[in-house]
Amino acid sequence: MDIAPLSIFRLCDTETTGFPPRAEICEIGWVDFVLYPDGWKIEGEHQSRFVNPGHPIPAKCTEIHGISDDMVVNGMDPNDARALLSRGATILGAHNVAFDKQFVRSPLPWICTLECARHVWPQAPNHKNETLKSYLGIEVEGEAHRAGYDAAVSAGIFLQLIKHLTIEEMLGLSDPGTVPLKMPFGEHRGKRFAEIPDGYLSWILRSDLRKGVKTAAQNEINRRTAAKASAPTVRPRSSSWDRDF
Repeated sequence: MDIAPLSIFRLCDTETTGFPPRAEICEIGWVDFVLYPDGWKIEGEHQSRFVNPGHPIPAKCTEIHGISDDMVVNGMDPNDARALLSRGATILGAHNVAFDKQFVRSPLPWICTLECARHVWPQAPNHKNETLKSYLGIEVEGEAHRAGYDAAVSAGIFLQLIKHLTIEEMLGLSDPGTVPLKMPFGEHRGKRFAEIPDGYLSWILRSDLRKGVKTAAQNEINRRTAAKASAPTVRPRSSSWDRDF
């Protein structure tokens, strides 16, 4: 992908009333990066806006992000929020694109800092935003599970990722449908899927890893199953005693 100077990479986060298809956005947050001749730089402070989801926020969601109905009553319309996040950007990003993309619904290219972090830091305790904040020494003031704060933490992760990966590499790792030839992270990083034990392949299928990795694991399981089914049955040679009877 050709990226022109002064292009905008917008790293965003959404807080919602639950999961699709019935849920809606109740807060958006974002941080803009601009591509200058000497690299990507943050443009201004992180931003956030309340969004009126058009229905009550379930109590279990309020317990997570702390956003209540009275806080969003004068919030922007969800479609206006989606338009705001896409407007002027060349690339969008989020820490879990598989989740946020369902709400933002933008056709722009996406970078997933979660998938990229799994690739660059397989040894991290886990790859949640807050864990990586501590692991990488990122300093951001605010409350977790609020859109502006989470976007700012993800921005700190991106600034560390860009030391290890190009934007093009990040885009490739972020495409959930891309089927890798080798395991991109974890204890079997760099191994062909044919070299990975059966148990680990089964674990991949049960995990929350992206679609392409699961497809690669399933393809290898299918190959092994087919190989076993087509293997000739080897029977022990009969002794002369057997043949006499």
